[in-house]
Amino acid sequence: MLHLTPLKSLLLASALALLAATPATAQEKFRVITTFTVIADMAQNVAGDAADVSSITKPGAEIHDYQPTPGDIKRAQGAQLILSNGLNLERWFARFYQHLQGVPEVV
Repeated sequence: MLHLTPLKSLLLASALALLAATPATAQEKFRVITTFTVIADMAQNVAGDAADVSSITKPGAEIHDYQPTPGDIKRAQGAQLILSNGLNLERWFARFYQHLQGVPEVV
């Protein structure tokens, strides 16, 4: 079960609200990538139609020891924000994130 502290919840909501308020072209949505589906569901509920939210891992995947693919890195590089849980839940993420350039992360 995922437990978010009130501060983490506030930071997540604030980050997504700011990003949703950022002007974008009519055809282009803000792109958010998350490390797993629970965070993707929360982010999509906060962002609504303002963002295209997707998860690196698929439903039911083992998120602790996930093995990212080159396609995952390519897809994440095109994102404007990455949301992760932290607390060593996604042990693979630190190495994965080293391959990305200029994509901000919110933990």
